[in-house]
Amino acid sequence: MKKIIAFVGSPRKKGNTSDVVNQVLKGAIDQGAEAKIYYLNDMNIRGCQNCLYCRKNEGCPIKDDMVEVYEEIKTADAVVIGSPIFIHQVSAQTKLLLDRLYPLTDSSHKPRYGSKKLLFVYSQAAPLAVFFKRYYRYMRNALKAMGLIYAGDIIATGSIEPGCAAKQKKLMHKAYKAGQALAR
Repeated sequence: MKKIIAFVGSPRKKGNTSDVVNQVLKGAIDQGAEAKIYYLNDMNIRGCQNCLYCRKNEGCPIKDDMVEVYEEIKTADAVVIGSPIFIHQVSAQTKLLLDRLYPLTDSSHKPRYGSKKLLFVYSQAAPLAVFFKRYYRYMRNALKAMGLIYAGDIIATGSIEPGCAAKQKKLMHKAYKAGQALAR
């Protein structure tokens, strides 16, 4: 059985990002996967202290909710990172998570826990997915060194009010299919 770990970086548990991530997980579960979701806004995650502990040791000396996150990612087959786009980038909650993923690499900058599929879910008010194309490309490349291998993007455009994404049938179908693919 495949294990999928998802992170939602939106402050809204019932917002557009959550709707799409939950649809991805539904597809994965229907395919037989085990799935778990973390709402970053509810977690205690401190910023990276640049102590370089993780260069010589496994893990991080900061004992916050990232301790559990590292263990979950270590045993996962796939990771889903969902975030709204605020001022042309992921939310602060998501940025904290990303900054703390450095321990996923060893001292030679090789993935410590092997390769995992990585699916991004973004929600944005902008009407076209191409508006932040460069940023999305940057994101998929930034996490490759950590063993998180890009498997796709799901982009909910025009997502101004909660519920906008859930009404987009093509988007939700794509999210469901992406979840199924992660579970294969």
